[in-house]
Amino acid sequence: MPAYDFHERMLFADQISGLQRAAAGPQAPLLVFTSPRSVEFGLGQVPPDVLAGAQVAAIGPSTARLLEASGICVNIRPQRGYTSEDLLESLSRQEKANGRQPRPAFILTAPGGRTTLKEGLLAQGYEPHMLMVYESRSTELLPAAVAAIENAATLLAVWTSANTMHALSQRLPASCWSRLCRADWLVISERLQRLARAYKPAHIHLAAGPANADIAAAVKAL
Repeated sequence: MPAYDFHERMLFADQISGLQRAAAGPQAPLLVFTSPRSVEFGLGQVPPDVLAGAQVAAIGPSTARLLEASGICVNIRPQRGYTSEDLLESLSRQEKANGRQPRPAFILTAPGGRTTLKEGLLAQGYEPHMLMVYESRSTELLPAAVAAIENAATLLAVWTSANTMHALSQRLPASCWSRLCRADWLVISERLQRLARAYKPAHIHLAAGPANADIAAAVKAL
């Protein structure tokens, strides 16, 4: 049941100029891709000369694979995990090991997300800039899916996004949301697990990660 559609947001001319000025500076800029969608909608907006000289960071394996499939070398990725905190930890380790000085950092993302990454980069001495390269818009709920939830004898809800969890709690009919909250929930991170507790579902199960294989393995293990 999709809660959102995703659409490209074009960078402004001064943002592109900022990327190019950073690429011409003494320290190569850091480009941080925060999701596969940031690659899908943002990679083509970054000038080739900036990509050629920048350090590239990916927040998780799916994002890294999409960048590499596009011919981009990923220099920094979490050693474990796939959250902002995991990427910041790996970035701090790598920068200390290589003795590099902090530099301009550009975070390719969407409005409404967490600010942890920007705050963490700032704390490490970077000059972080947010580049909003896509946005989410509420999509029409599917009546057949709503009916299927309401009429299900047994139900497992799989959650991959905090924004989706919040949006559907507000937008689904009360009877549908009540049925969901009597079901088992499967979430892809400890953060979502903490958020899920507020809705008091029957049981909360935790997958090993966000990849489809991780989710499938968790479902099979129930």
